[in-house]
Amino acid sequence: MSEIKYEMKPVTKKRPKTVKIRSIFDPLIDAFIESKHDLVEISVEDREAGYMVTQLKQRIERRELDIVASHGGGFVYLEKKKA
Repeated sequence: MSEIKYEMKPVTKKRPKTVKIRSIFDPLIDAFIESKHDLVEISVEDREAGYMVTQLKQRIERRELDIVASHGGGFVYLEKKKA
């Protein structure tokens, strides 16, 4: 059996992640930001509105954006938070 060479050293904190993970929902959020509209209605094929809102809220929170995602009547809404 061959030996594995390694080095181990104590650290005080973890290194920050260098790779940014993109979601399939990021282009949708980016398009809303670029549109300059305060409120938009979105309909997505083959996706439930509740699922879309949950996923969008997670991406918005992770990206720390001032946007609110909600749904009603089978449609998804994105709205800029008012200052």
